[in-house]
Amino acid sequence: MYLSRIRLGDSPAASNELVSAMSKGVYGNHQLLWRLFTEEDQRNFLFRHEQSDGRLSPAGEPIFYVLSREAPNNSEQLFQVESRPFTPQIAAGQRLAFKIRVNPTVCRQGKRHDVLMDAQQQWLHYELKRLSVAVSGAKKDLKHQLLDLANDTDVERWLTVIESGAYRDELATLLGRKATLDLALKTTSEQALMEWWQARCQKIGVKTPMDADPLQIDAYLQHRIKGKQAGAVFSSIDISGTLTVDDPELFLNNLRQGIGRAKAFGCGMMMIRRI
Repeated sequence: MYLSRIRLGDSPAASNELVSAMSKGVYGNHQLLWRLFTEEDQRNFLFRHEQSDGRLSPAGEPIFYVLSREAPNNSEQLFQVESRPFTPQIAAGQRLAFKIRVNPTVCRQGKRHDVLMDAQQQWLHYELKRLSVAVSGAKKDLKHQLLDLANDTDVERWLTVIESGAYRDELATLLGRKATLDLALKTTSEQALMEWWQARCQKIGVKTPMDADPLQIDAYLQHRIKGKQAGAVFSSIDISGTLTVDDPELFLNNLRQGIGRAKAFGCGMMMIRRI
């Protein structure tokens, strides 16, 4: 395996390729990077897209981290490639810092749903059913109904939800009903994400000590997929923190293969470092 840091070159051809990739939406980055692996029939690389902070290249320009089976072939000279063999030596019980961009989904009745949005929808349905309300409509409609019908006891219950999560400090400020509902929804969705991540960790041979070293959750985005049917979207979110390796072989296999779904859209590549 090879771990590479890849930037676009300074040539007009490289700039044109970047413009072309951006016009294709989220899949454009994958097609762009495949130019470095033209001898492979199938995608055998994972990647993560970040934007330069100005130290390695002009601020805002793309930087790609790529994990691949073969070394990138920059024969077209479109890129600036820094690459090295990736052969981590990992032992059971070892602690690592990590960051990963994932596409968290849950399957309901044969269909995939965004874990965070699904959790919010389920919670809204639960709260409205407590009020004996027929549940229908989009999320914003459900929120309006709940705000109109909830009493002080219901709002106290929402505050209890917030107290159980990462936003408990927000309760030091006097919150209105809408702000309380929004924070309860945010807490509910992030707790669902943590449960999803914990279950995923068990499958890849690691555990994450959430209480002693809380995970960081950032950059939740919904991406529209160009060229697909109307309304085709997927979500991504960045998770970072520490983990402890239980099964080194299982973990390394998943590290090479990628974790979760939407790998062609830049998800699933876990970056690790020793601590």
